[in-house]
Amino acid sequence: MKQNLADGGLRLKEARKKLGLSQKELAEKLEVSAAYLSLIETGRQPLSVPIAEKLYRLYGTDFEWLYYGKHAETSAGGRLKAIRKQLGLTQKELAEKLDISSAYIGFMETGHMEISRPTIEKMEMLFGVRRQWLIYGKGEPLKQ
Repeated sequence: MKQNLADGGLRLKEARKKLGLSQKELAEKLEVSAAYLSLIETGRQPLSVPIAEKLYRLYGTDFEWLYYGKHAETSAGGRLKAIRKQLGLTQKELAEKLDISSAYIGFMETGHMEISRPTIEKMEMLFGVRRQWLIYGKGEPLKQ
């Protein structure tokens, strides 16, 4: 999915304002200049993946919404994150239960990697997560 320059900048500005930060404050956190941040917010520079990822790591900003304009719940990675939070688990705790790395959990949640079949199967076996919901968003998340 291609990113729209102006839309990415507007979403970045919206996220910054929700965080209650000035351009200068956010630029310092992101280790970029305030002028560069202004160029992104006004659609004259693209929002880069590294900046969107850093916002996710620092503030938990929804990467898929910020970068692509779609809410996380509409993606398998977003659903994985939602169910992880519903289960009260950190990325590290979920990774340990699934016997995978926490980095892999992060990559799946942000849509940088697809959720593997073994991971889906373990989510179903360990937590009762329905495959159809996790993959396609259809039905209820958990088996009763």
